[in-house]
Amino acid sequence: MTPSSKPGAFGIQKWWGSMAFCLGLLAFLHLAGLAGVVLYDANIILNLTVINLLFSAVVVLGFGNPEDAWRWALTAYVTYSVEVIGVQTGFPFGSYTYGWRLGPHIYDTPPMIGILWLMTLMGAMYWSHKWVGDKDTPKARLTKAAVTATLMVALDIILEPVATQAGFWTWEGDHIPIKNYIAWWVIAFGLALAWRKVHSLRTNRAAGLLFLIQAAFFIGLLLLPWKS
Repeated sequence: MTPSSKPGAFGIQKWWGSMAFCLGLLAFLHLAGLAGVVLYDANIILNLTVINLLFSAVVVLGFGNPEDAWRWALTAYVTYSVEVIGVQTGFPFGSYTYGWRLGPHIYDTPPMIGILWLMTLMGAMYWSHKWVGDKDTPKARLTKAAVTATLMVALDIILEPVATQAGFWTWEGDHIPIKNYIAWWVIAFGLALAWRKVHSLRTNRAAGLLFLIQAAFFIGLLLLPWKS
């Protein structure tokens, strides 16, 4: 039985552990959050971002293989470390600072950003694997890594204006440098290539569906007016 076909999150057999329920709940929470930002109070809703991200991570990892926990931790740590370097030096993304809506900071960087990188990477890897297939030729491996990286950058293009408006992070001069997107692509490509044979990272359907939910959520925030 593959990790993506387990009966429920963390092997839970009950209906509330099923993927349909867990992802349905995540979709509902994102829809409620979007409605709250547009109709109620954006500041109050966006202050709950960390709780939403933590719950999303629990759901996604719950449908993964526990044997890959060290890979999850390593991915989150590596991407968080790159973000720390980015905040401290301006390389490789550009000059930016984090606000407090992604949680507490260590070295001026919220560790939650590593969790966000992990979930996004797994979601993008799922779709690239689904589209390209299970081939393991050098060309297929490079193609899947490239598709993963491109999906990551596409999501970041949607996310960036929303994140700055929400106060997740702020760019120096209010300008998003092109090297930010280049760095995202290169890092995502390298990680996808490194984990190309890790089954539960590339076939986690929960991560793939969450990727779509988050994309729809950010598109909604990008297009609709916020109430404050």
